[in-house]
Amino acid sequence: MNKTMWLRKKLVDTALGKVPADLVIKNGILMDVYSGRLVPGCSVAVSGSRIAYVGPDAEYATGDSTHVIDAEGRLISPGYMDVHTHLSSHWDITDFLRYAIPCGITALITEIESYGFALGAEGVRAFLSQISNRPIKMYGLVPPMVTISPAAERLFVTAAETVELLKDERISGLGESYWQDVVLTEDTRILELMEKTLEAGKSVQGHAAGAFDRKLASYAAAGALSCHEAITADDALSRLQQGFYVMVREGHIRHDLEIILPLIDRIDMRRLILVTDGSEPELLIRQGYLADVIQKAVDMGIDKIKAVQMVSLNPAEHFGIDHVTGGISPGRFADIILLPESGAMKPETVISNGKIVAEKGRVSVPLKRVAYPEALYNTLRITFVTESDMAVPAPASSSDAEIRTMDIQTGGLVTREGKASPSRNGGLYVSDPETDLLKMVFIERVSGNGEKFIGFVRGWKQKRGAVATSLCWDVSGVIAIGVNDGDLAAAINKVIEMKGGTVICDTGGISLAIPFPVGGYVSEMEIEDLSREMRRFQETVTSLGVDLESALLTLYTLTSASIPFIRIMEKGYYRFREGDVVGL
Repeated sequence: MNKTMWLRKKLVDTALGKVPADLVIKNGILMDVYSGRLVPGCSVAVSGSRIAYVGPDAEYATGDSTHVIDAEGRLISPGYMDVHTHLSSHWDITDFLRYAIPCGITALITEIESYGFALGAEGVRAFLSQISNRPIKMYGLVPPMVTISPAAERLFVTAAETVELLKDERISGLGESYWQDVVLTEDTRILELMEKTLEAGKSVQGHAAGAFDRKLASYAAAGALSCHEAITADDALSRLQQGFYVMVREGHIRHDLEIILPLIDRIDMRRLILVTDGSEPELLIRQGYLADVIQKAVDMGIDKIKAVQMVSLNPAEHFGIDHVTGGISPGRFADIILLPESGAMKPETVISNGKIVAEKGRVSVPLKRVAYPEALYNTLRITFVTESDMAVPAPASSSDAEIRTMDIQTGGLVTREGKASPSRNGGLYVSDPETDLLKMVFIERVSGNGEKFIGFVRGWKQKRGAVATSLCWDVSGVIAIGVNDGDLAAAINKVIEMKGGTVICDTGGISLAIPFPVGGYVSEMEIEDLSREMRRFQETVTSLGVDLESALLTLYTLTSASIPFIRIMEKGYYRFREGDVVGL
């Protein structure tokens, strides 16, 4: 009898009372996500990492060495799962888990695009080493790496590499790919990755922002199985009708939970999933992780057990792992949380794989940082720049010529194409903070050539100095915005010197420098210190005139292929509607 068979036989014997359980929870109210009921007077018996018995009385399975937890009328709930998040930027995973586990998280499925844009398939494998042997279940998704930057293409995870990665049990499927790159292009790269994923029996995550009717149907036909981009109730319904699982976001980037309120009594909610779509250090420390989202759902009037289904059974079914997790039943992993009688959705006790991993808001198991491979510390292949490298020559033919601009809209994420007549100085176009027209630089960091484009942006409103960061979304590079060329060069050079980071340069001096040396995306600072420094970034740029609520998020996303309508990369501006690249 092999080990797996022996463990299964022990489960059977524990359920029959032949062998005592390792853990018994008694006198609780079971949240039965399978039937949608609250069942009072329930007990759960656990053998090793799995559940052996669920029923009215597990006293028969209690032996001298059995650890007994008296629930005393508390709710016995499945652990929470966040299956659409981004854990590959900002923090060390260990620090993140210290805050997430006490919130009831027993499983996570995350995008890992940053590691892909840092080091390709090698970066993906490096991330998997970060999530291995953790107290809770952690899975990654192969990044499809949709980008507007040609330089980043040399880091693409190939179809052959994807097939190999999909064999890894730590990989749950293919990450989000933007629908336009699947159905509105003759390039079949993403379509092939989707097909390889489905052939492997794993899940394909979708991103259908702005897709409706035939376009949405074509995306479903291509193989996308979920979408987290619904921003209205009608969006949610249209996606459900096409067979998608609808992931409703409530986190750092979007707050869409209210869209399901009109649907509460209208539809079966078993294909709705609550997700964060990521967090950031200050929010994580202040509000915790996902439990606050579930609490908001319940406070809004969503039935408690339906809210729990949306973070347990529903996502487990979507990813095809409901036979091992997602509910409290025999044979499943013992991923269990005890919720207080008061109705609070943050647990008092968190059990993962049959072991208590957090109690009363604190992790109760060791969490150790995992070393990063040396290659991740050398992903910025850029030489230092000079002030003259920031110069933009103006044509001599016309003194009042207009140039193309990227205009940041209210909210800070969407940008639109604009026109402006820039100021000149000695035959060069220069920033003009008085009219809110600032230089914006993007330098690719992959090829070693440091190809760059210098454009102009409005809506940032900085009055002096410059900012720069390597934490660019969906590209491999450094982006900077500044009032003068000297500060721009100084900010970019500090990012290069730190091997990745976020910088503010004010009148020739570095006023803030946050190092993100791991792949140019991850800091080795303690998360509390990182949170303080990121908050100081916001305070500092606000003092310099920036009035955006989340300036860092705006800066990160100016390169993203996921948000309309015009973005920047090393070849120029990329326009989504036109599908072209243009200059000034």
